[in-house]
Amino acid sequence: MSDNAVSRFFELGAQEDIDGAWKCFAEDGVWITSDGPEPGRTLRGREIRDLIEEMNEQAHQIRAQGMDGVFEKPVFLANGDQAVVEWSLRKEDGTIVQRGIDLFTLRDDKILVKDVFRKA
Repeated sequence: MSDNAVSRFFELGAQEDIDGAWKCFAEDGVWITSDGPEPGRTLRGREIRDLIEEMNEQAHQIRAQGMDGVFEKPVFLANGDQAVVEWSLRKEDGTIVQRGIDLFTLRDDKILVKDVFRKA
């Protein structure tokens, strides 16, 4: 799973390459967040890029406040054009802050759907 759109998305995101991470999505791709009115919130096009940028800014603010949460390395499970990424966010003392899974659908090595499920 080291060379597909999902792994590239996470690698580029970790490098804070906003445009690179955004370009992992298909032109008609969607990102469905875990919270919002639908349930969730479906983002398309430029909205996806804006969310990636917003998430990077939030990470900087959290670090500036001295918080010690870090994302663990995601666990990837893939089968053809489907992928599951399990993730958790822990404090340095091991306390779990959030856990979740992202369900991905791929098309032509681009992310068509990123659907997020989270426990907080």
